[in-house]
Amino acid sequence: MIPRATVAAALGLPATTDALPEGDLPLDRFAARYVAYLVSGETESGAADGWTGAVMDHLIAEHPDLALDAIRAGLPQDEADCLSDPLADLAQRPRMSTVISRAASGDPALARLVDRANAGDD
Repeated sequence: MIPRATVAAALGLPATTDALPEGDLPLDRFAARYVAYLVSGETESGAADGWTGAVMDHLIAEHPDLALDAIRAGLPQDEADCLSDPLADLAQRPRMSTVISRAASGDPALARLVDRANAGDD
């Protein structure tokens, strides 16, 4: 779950906002919407699911372990490897390259995405 206050902060809203649904955001629901947003190619902030980009950027910057959880939750829907760029961004955060490598050693889908993200570095 992504805490409601974290979603609010990512969107520049106060924690007590009425603009968000009650409760925390289920990680699998967020991941599915985020992947759909990336696949759509409409990645401007005004896009229907543009808010997911702002949330992921916030997670990468402020809650990198949760960002990795979100990326992993999106792997089943990510047939186009569109999560490779966010994974590469996440790997730039302190200690996250090691965390990602350890996680990938036991997760073939994540290992494939790591390889794809690393190929983009060339």
